[in-house]
Amino acid sequence: MSTSPLEEYVPAASLPAAAGSTPTATMATPLNVVCALAVAVGALFWFFFSYGYIEDDAFIHLVFARSLSEGLGFTFNGVVSNGDTAPIWPLLLAALHALGCGWILCAKLACAAGFVVAVAGTACLARDLAHGRSLQRWFPAAAVLVTVVNPFFVHWSFSGMEAVSALGLSFWAVRLALLGNPHFLRCLAAAGLLGLAPLFRPELLLFSAILGPGLLLRWWRARSTQAHPHRLLGTSILAATLVLPVAVWAGYALSTFGAVVPNTNLAKQGRTIAELAPHLLLVYAVGFPVTLLLMPYLTVTRLKSWHVPLAVSVLLLWPLVCMAFYLANHTVVQTRYSLLSMPAMSIAVLWLLGTARRPKLFAGVAATMVLSGIAVICWVVVPHVLNKETYSRALSDISSYMRERIAPGDPVAVLAIGQIAFESRHPLVDLGGITDRSVIEYFGNSAATYHWAKAQGARYFISADPPESHSIRVFETSVPFVGWTLHRSLYSTQEMLAVYTIP
Repeated sequence: MSTSPLEEYVPAASLPAAAGSTPTATMATPLNVVCALAVAVGALFWFFFSYGYIEDDAFIHLVFARSLSEGLGFTFNGVVSNGDTAPIWPLLLAALHALGCGWILCAKLACAAGFVVAVAGTACLARDLAHGRSLQRWFPAAAVLVTVVNPFFVHWSFSGMEAVSALGLSFWAVRLALLGNPHFLRCLAAAGLLGLAPLFRPELLLFSAILGPGLLLRWWRARSTQAHPHRLLGTSILAATLVLPVAVWAGYALSTFGAVVPNTNLAKQGRTIAELAPHLLLVYAVGFPVTLLLMPYLTVTRLKSWHVPLAVSVLLLWPLVCMAFYLANHTVVQTRYSLLSMPAMSIAVLWLLGTARRPKLFAGVAATMVLSGIAVICWVVVPHVLNKETYSRALSDISSYMRERIAPGDPVAVLAIGQIAFESRHPLVDLGGITDRSVIEYFGNSAATYHWAKAQGARYFISADPPESHSIRVFETSVPFVGWTLHRSLYSTQEMLAVYTIP
């Protein structure tokens, strides 16, 4: 008898075992144990190896978290601003700090917790997707390795940012909403995660819009024999849980900042779709080349001939929706934006291959995904993170100079505002539009940006080149190349970063 896509299987763990039988423990196979140990050892190594690296945007979170802990609300060194795209993250950092942790340790511990959530979510989602199929013994291990041994996942795992945590949250939401027995507490947990998801990353509002109706419909159908008032009450509670967190934050943002959309949305926009599309494809291709190559073929050949669970369809659709949004929004895509959704497509691609009953092809594709990830990690991520550490030390030197030589009330114009704001606590004129969106209209015009900074009261200017001929360089340091590039030789180059006075 055929089943509706919404009528997913119920994992064996949620069914009563027959008398004298032993439930199948697919997660405890030797392969999965070895995989778990390998991931744990690798995570510990990378945690300590990259401990000196905190992303500058992560320092923005820390500045907001410090303001919250000091009772100043969502302010950036005294400036009330909707400049944080993940408002839950500063709240978590402030909570950890209240327990006695130093700020840097707070960022690392929050990332470590997010890493565990993401890995566990990947493993449990993969186990449920594979249940009752021939791939159930090795699919969870493959899904975890393909997700974790990815250059973007490795890079952002302990960077102080929220991307890995948001990825894990999305996996748990898919599992709770579309797989297993849809009892009320399970559906309520799924609704809660979907309600909180946009406060981890704003793009997850689209994810909740995709998954939320499926959750409500699945719950409604599963209660077809229930009295209508009780059925309606449960659905109403789930719907309220889905929308309440975003509604509360939207009301707070509108009353406090005057706008619901964070400044970063406008600050990350630029250029035309024709210019942005190649950049987007390049970013996605660096992190997920095998997935992008296989997805069109598998979508055409497998979706027609195989019954595909709704969860797998969502895993395929979500990254495509993200791409469409980034292009429609003219977003300059960064690696962590890709990480937010593309691992879902990789898992779906592996599932489609696994259900095709071609184990050698499955193993070859999974191995190719892992090996390509290792190659990019060694070629790009390792030198990139090492250079980021060096760059962070240089910014610390600039912050020290500012504390010692620049009056506390003198505004300083700078593009990378996070670490310098956190360490110096000086008022900053934000050239990147994170705390003050009025500079955005001058992007791409250095002279206009400089005059804007002067009009904002800037007394000093931090940049590689003097902002004008009469500027005086009062401090300088050398910094390495810190972008993402496949031209590895660039990571050995240096440039000057200096503090200039503004006449």
